[in-house]
Amino acid sequence: MKHFLTALFLIGIFCISLYAQKTVVEVPSYWDEPIGTEGTLNDAVTAAINVGTLSNTIFKLKPYGTYVLTGSIITPPGESLEIVSDDPGTTQDAAPPMICWTASTAPSKTYIFDVAGELKMKNIWILWAGLDGTRYTSTIRIGDSATVSGGRCEFENVMFDYIQQASSGAIQPFATHFKGYFKNCYWRNGTDAHFRYYSRAVSVPWASQGLHIDTLVFENCTFANLGYVYMQEGGVYGDNVFFNHCTFYNIVMHTLESGWWHNMYVTNSLFINTWLYGYIPNAPDGVNGGTIAIAAIDSTDVFGGGFGFVPDWNPQDGVADFTEKERHVLFANNNYKLDQWLTDWMGYGPNGSPYSVDKHRTRMDEEVPVPQPMFNANTNKIFDSVDTQGNKEWPYINRINCDSVNHPNFINPPLNEDSLKTFLNKKWDDNSDYGWEWEPYNSYKQIWPLVEDLSYTDAVIQTSAMGGFPLGDLYHWWNSAIRPGITDHYTSWNAQAATENDTIQKWLNYGFGGGGVGVQQLSGIPEKYELGQNYPNPFNPITQIKYSIPERSNVTLKVYNTLGAEVATLFSGVQSAGNYTATFNGKDVASGVYFYRLQTKNISITKKLVLLK
Repeated sequence: MKHFLTALFLIGIFCISLYAQKTVVEVPSYWDEPIGTEGTLNDAVTAAINVGTLSNTIFKLKPYGTYVLTGSIITPPGESLEIVSDDPGTTQDAAPPMICWTASTAPSKTYIFDVAGELKMKNIWILWAGLDGTRYTSTIRIGDSATVSGGRCEFENVMFDYIQQASSGAIQPFATHFKGYFKNCYWRNGTDAHFRYYSRAVSVPWASQGLHIDTLVFENCTFANLGYVYMQEGGVYGDNVFFNHCTFYNIVMHTLESGWWHNMYVTNSLFINTWLYGYIPNAPDGVNGGTIAIAAIDSTDVFGGGFGFVPDWNPQDGVADFTEKERHVLFANNNYKLDQWLTDWMGYGPNGSPYSVDKHRTRMDEEVPVPQPMFNANTNKIFDSVDTQGNKEWPYINRINCDSVNHPNFINPPLNEDSLKTFLNKKWDDNSDYGWEWEPYNSYKQIWPLVEDLSYTDAVIQTSAMGGFPLGDLYHWWNSAIRPGITDHYTSWNAQAATENDTIQKWLNYGFGGGGVGVQQLSGIPEKYELGQNYPNPFNPITQIKYSIPERSNVTLKVYNTLGAEVATLFSGVQSAGNYTATFNGKDVASGVYFYRLQTKNISITKKLVLLK
């Protein structure tokens, strides 16, 4: 397993692959003479298909150009479609080119692109509307073909804007071995006036059967004003689902659904106003948690009912492809917080919603919405549960540095507060329709640089990611190449990205600190530094060490032999204030007396442990 995950990361993640030399075709824009020509991209792709050169062609679009589609772009099975433009800059003329729909009602608009093979894009803006702002229900479908092992897409710096999708996502995996890579992408205004759960970023179609996601990776991506972000449905799950340095903002319900995670990490990310709807105490849905939920595989398990199906994909032999102890889930260095206006609006105080105030007045407080916690109770159990020997029940499902105290205080978030309040009140009350998208004019008028600004002022969160970087999407909000005057953290982060990715993989594969050890964050915020006595002691070969950090610190916890030589690093890095349990597995060292030391800039505490085999 560890070799597979490492190879997957090194080979596939976020690299626009190297291909043989391709022919570059520059496609005229709607604004080129004669002004108003639609379908230029359709025509260019069709011409390449007709002469058999599609997979060997790169279609280059002009900065700040507009490309009006006169119909769905559908590629032959097994072919590759690649569309690119220059890197965007800091002026309107350096905006990414936009692909949008014709106002004509003649063509079907079910698919913007329907690709049975591979789709690659870089520096492109895709609008789910026409130039007049009229919105259309569409998707980008990535499907199988007989000559390609699953559908594949690579998107780098692509904006998916003003999204309207009924029963899947802006990106619709429709393959038996889907692979999707998203770097520096932005999903904006995936709103629906009626449904709380439509217009997702990535989702298989409703009631899907026979589909599977091999790999899905997001790095430095933002998801703002959406129903869901990622949805697994109907037993269709992903084997490898990874998010690093992402910003999730104003998500109506599930950010990441469902809890059927096999290999997953979510790291260095911001969850602000995720699960806007909250939960209704007497409603059957229960508590999901505002970030992720994790389910046990076994449907009879006490931890929340389980998957409800056997995760049996390869080979399809009726046996689960992985056991509980073979699952790897890492949730590290993330922040979850609701705006004060949202917390107030859920309640029945002076700034509460009419719905909540009325429910309280009629003594029906059990129907008043409540903010979701960071994790639900079953997820907490899966993170924390140990067996009778003190070993983690799920040894590779771990969390650390989870902050639900600090708020980033965004500079200029994409928020229409009044519209969103009205939408939520209607959803809680009579479920009537109300549009809540943020300033769509900025979308169909192609305004650049982006008006919104999800950089922020909170000093703690600005240094809470691995390496002391800000949490969340660094490309869009901390990048001077597209945001003039901003402190440029993206460039320096990018220089060390490979090292960070290697650390994430090690934490995912082994727990924190390397093979044989792990660190788990517990509840509560301590008042002082403490290092507990390991238990059991003596031990063979596993023992646990509890320690407490009262403030965010650079922490090391190491084990030494009697000669002072280092035996193991249980943890080394920045940790948020909290209580922790470290697990040390001494299976590879000899019996004897050892010492373990907790060290920060303020303290150094050492205690003795005994390994007795």
